Amino acid sequence: MRILLAGATGYLGSAVLPALLLDGHQVTAIAGSDDALAVITAAGASAIRGDVTDSTLLSNAARDADGVIHLFAPGGQVTAALDDAVVTGVLAGIEGSGKPYIHSAGIWVHGNGVLDEDSPFEPPELTAWRPGIVERVRAASGIRNIIVSPAVVYGHGSGIVRMIIDGPQVTDPEPALLFPGSGDQHWTSLHIDDLATFYSAALMRAAPGSYYIAASGENPTMREIATAASHTLGLGGRIAPEPAEETRRRLGPLEGAFRLDQQTSGERGRRDLGWKPIGPSLLDEIATGSYARRA
Repeated sequence: MRILLAGATGYLGSAVLPALLLDGHQVTAIAGSDDALAVITAAGASAIRGDVTDSTLLSNAARDADGVIHLFAPGGQVTAALDDAVVTGVLAGIEGSGKPYIHSAGIWVHGNGVLDEDSPFEPPELTAWRPGIVERVRAASGIRNIIVSPAVVYGHGSGIVRMIIDGPQVTDPEPALLFPGSGDQHWTSLHIDDLATFYSAALMRAAPGSYYIAASGENPTMREIATAASHTLGLGGRIAPEPAEETRRRLGPLEGAFRLDQQTSGERGRRDLGWKPIGPSLLDEIATGSYARRA
């Protein structure tokens, strides 16, 4: 298939783009800069130089493709405007065509709880705008509309988990890594390489109107994540909670997302798509040292 990929040079795109190519798809991506264009073409894909929020450019590119995948950034009003523009452009190009469109939402949209795909949307401040975008995609007619909500994605030393490893430390009475929240909150998780194969499986097998949580089924607590990070940083597993007001001052609305307590099995994706995660768990990935503090 000829796939238009939005977000090809971000963290998720760094895995999804090569996975699509490996599966035999021809991929075209929007390049917002000359550097992005170089990255896309070096990976073996085609590039269109332009702004992903250019609705005319996007609708024309979507019309020329056999399917579209839009990845995402964690949140904030800039992301909200970008998502809105992408959905507007893509739907203008493919509505009524029967083509697949995979739109990325994110596990945070569900808020706290033991979650599955039928759980209500109760997002934190950071992603409060996201349900409206999701409903626009769900309401689109004449396309194979698919929503994917990835868990907290990790792997290859990057992703949001990096913010825990590179977070503040205290030295008194002994060096220790600080963590946000109570430490009892669970994080859903998924290795980035497994996420890439999830998108490929959804592209080929998901039915119109599908909604999937992409998750490994591993839901470590923040205390477990921080302890593993402390060991890999040479702090002997010593950790301590960061006061909420300090986390809020440092991270802004992201602090609320970091405090979410979420667990999920991700079973629907396994059952419907024949997909299976095979990457190391988040705690094992941290233990390998790939998340050692950067200089």
